[in-house]
Amino acid sequence: MVGELRPVYRGRFFDRFPELPTAGKLIPIGDTAASCLTEVFPRPLTPPVVRKFLNSTSPAPGAERIFYGRANDPDIAVHLTHGISSQSSLSAGFLTNPPRKTRFQQKFEERKEALYLRNRQAPLGRSHDQTSMLPNSMDVTTTTFGTTIIRDTPGGEVINPPKTFEEVDNEAKEGHELYVVTHNDYNVGEAINRKYEPSTFNKYHVYGKETPHFNDGRNVSKSLRWLYNLQLKKAAKIVSKRSDDFKEKFQPQLGKVLDPIAETMNVPPDHTFGMFLRPDEFGKYTSGLFKILFS
Repeated sequence: MVGELRPVYRGRFFDRFPELPTAGKLIPIGDTAASCLTEVFPRPLTPPVVRKFLNSTSPAPGAERIFYGRANDPDIAVHLTHGISSQSSLSAGFLTNPPRKTRFQQKFEERKEALYLRNRQAPLGRSHDQTSMLPNSMDVTTTTFGTTIIRDTPGGEVINPPKTFEEVDNEAKEGHELYVVTHNDYNVGEAINRKYEPSTFNKYHVYGKETPHFNDGRNVSKSLRWLYNLQLKKAAKIVSKRSDDFKEKFQPQLGKVLDPIAETMNVPPDHTFGMFLRPDEFGKYTSGLFKILFS
């Protein structure tokens, strides 16, 4: 049941339909700016239906982005383990530093390795037994091969002999003519002997024409300036008359006042613009009538 309806309008207006809700928004009295700006604690919780969409578009810092289509799915990935379990093998310490073998184990290992040819001809850490390839009459303990080396000059004197500069230079000059013929071994600045006629040829004579040289750099400056650019500077610049007239009319000139209509002002002071119209016979009588009326 609807309780007693309170009339909205008092006075000259009457509510004809009090059972219908009134239009507009009823603002409660007492709400101030301070109450609107005060943060409410605790904050309202976001519904789970809305939270799954927010986790997909804008997740919280450090949280995983979860698509809203699988938001309510069980988390199976946490309990999954990929790969196979590997069994423990030999440790690195055992492989790096294995325990020492006993004498019996060492002899047993050598006997097994003796079956291989490489173990008999090139055993590890020692020379192999070569008596099988030597004559039976040779004493392997006292027989030596090769010749005895006589100690003469140490290596330091061979590499850097105790000689003066003049002695080393004289030894280097010996046989230089032969090296010139066989190896083309010329000294620095040495001219090639082309076997010219000695009576008419002088090795100190200079041939050719002297190249002009200037210390002020005029030749370098000339080489850096291209001929095309020099011709452009010397040639007259061609400008169309239409472009020149446009610049003179619409662009400011140095020392002149900008006057776009200056060419139209070349008329005498008493000039009247327009076209003179001669009155016809009707206009003549009409003008006379106006004179009579307004006189």
